Amino acid sequence: MISSKDLKITTLVENTAGAGNLMAEWGLSMLIEAGERSILLDTGAGLGNALLHNARLLRADLDSLDTIVLSHAHYDHTGGLRQLLSSLKQKEIPVVAHPHVWDLKYSRNKKTGKYTYSGIPFRREELERQGARFELSAGPTWLTEDIAVSGEEPQTTAFEKVAEGFFVKTESGYEPDPFPDDQSVYIRTELGLVILLGCAHRGMVNIIRHAQKLMGEDKIHMVLGGTHLGPADDKQAEETIGALKEMNFDWLGVSHCTGLPVAARLSEAFGGRFFFNNAGRRIRFPFSP
Repeated sequence: MISSKDLKITTLVENTAGAGNLMAEWGLSMLIEAGERSILLDTGAGLGNALLHNARLLRADLDSLDTIVLSHAHYDHTGGLRQLLSSLKQKEIPVVAHPHVWDLKYSRNKKTGKYTYSGIPFRREELERQGARFELSAGPTWLTEDIAVSGEEPQTTAFEKVAEGFFVKTESGYEPDPFPDDQSVYIRTELGLVILLGCAHRGMVNIIRHAQKLMGEDKIHMVLGGTHLGPADDKQAEETIGALKEMNFDWLGVSHCTGLPVAARLSEAFGGRFFFNNAGRRIRFPFSP
């Protein structure tokens, strides 16, 4: 079991920045340092080089990375990958993802009906030439005996659904995207589970319950990252809050696709256990917001 004293999580990219001179960028990237392991979950959108800029200001050593994890294929979580790979000193690095991460992802504008490509903005061969060694698995990937990449997260709740407007382009045309590539990182500590979400397209309650089952641990210490409750309807948001109230967790830190209105509702529901997680936040344990 990982000692919480050896665990540090730094948010490098988020929609908002928590300190002067840091860059805000639509997307998410979090650096996990656990003992000798250094793992990056997502890379942001890469449009403004926020990942490398913020890492430099925060003195986050990306050259010590041993693994990159992609939570799903969307550009705002993968667009910084090429810049990152070209900046690293090491010649090769594992990139853990689901096999469907290479699906042709699109979003559809509700008003115009226009489809816009929203997947990984690079070819696989190009990234591999720059040192990416893709390790694709639909099942869990164990980085250590206490750190797991979830793999495909089953949808077990009746109230959580994938938001409309996301599609995969196939030979048959545009089909609704069920996001089989949606995955998270689970860390087992003596304080309980620390669960890092990318966008939680398949529902954060589904993800938490999957983490508890996979890791054999009911106690949740912290849930951190994107919840995708921003696009959710009121019913899903209310039922999510109700389910969270029944769970035994210490901290809830939300980012990115949560949206400020839903973040305010979560803050009201969970009071001192809630915090907003933006670029520049460095979490050490025991945690104090």
